[in-house]
Amino acid sequence: MKKWAFSILLLLSFSIAGCAGLQGKSGTEILPSRLTWLQDTPIEEIASSRLTCDTHPEIVDGNLETVGTFEVRGAVEKKYDIVEGESGFYGKNQYVTELDGTIRCEILIKLEKPMYVSSVEVYPASPIPTLALSTALDESERHFGESGTGFKPVHDKQYEDVEGTKPVKFQVERELLYLRVTADAVEDRQDATRFDDRVSNEGIDIPLKGASIREVKLYGRQPLYSKTEK
Repeated sequence: MKKWAFSILLLLSFSIAGCAGLQGKSGTEILPSRLTWLQDTPIEEIASSRLTCDTHPEIVDGNLETVGTFEVRGAVEKKYDIVEGESGFYGKNQYVTELDGTIRCEILIKLEKPMYVSSVEVYPASPIPTLALSTALDESERHFGESGTGFKPVHDKQYEDVEGTKPVKFQVERELLYLRVTADAVEDRQDATRFDDRVSNEGIDIPLKGASIREVKLYGRQPLYSKTEK
């Protein structure tokens, strides 16, 4: 009995000493062990039930048969325009291209809560020009990002032209709440219409069309810390 009681007292002594030692250490000294724990956590696909996309739910429904298409917010006009000459006394026709709106399209995906995302796979259903990803970690960053500056870019394969339908993998390696997928629209020449405004001779209106995506898959793990704990 005395030997058993002595063992308990010895264990308590080591426990108290260990706690006292940790209290004397800075956060930077303790952090490596926690980071090691996080690194050892397996990377898994984040379930589609934890992802939402208000405008294109088809791309996060877990079904590769459904397709979402980027919404277009622009059109192209090509025409001959009268340009004033250097002397100002005569003009000449010059073929010009004008963009009404923007050629850039975007889709916004939200996670159920902030999570560490290791990589993202985009499954194209058509060619996707200048595909790029960017992320935000909270609401304020997302709203700021709507003006074009708040989202943080994912530099891997940034603005890459995607051909074919094989999935494209992006290395993200950060915690995020919002994932923004952007790409350029393409000219829809099949639906182009000619016009003659009797001022600049004739031209052609070319609508833009967005690329299509079958699915966006995220791979990651539950973060060890919330944002406020970092």
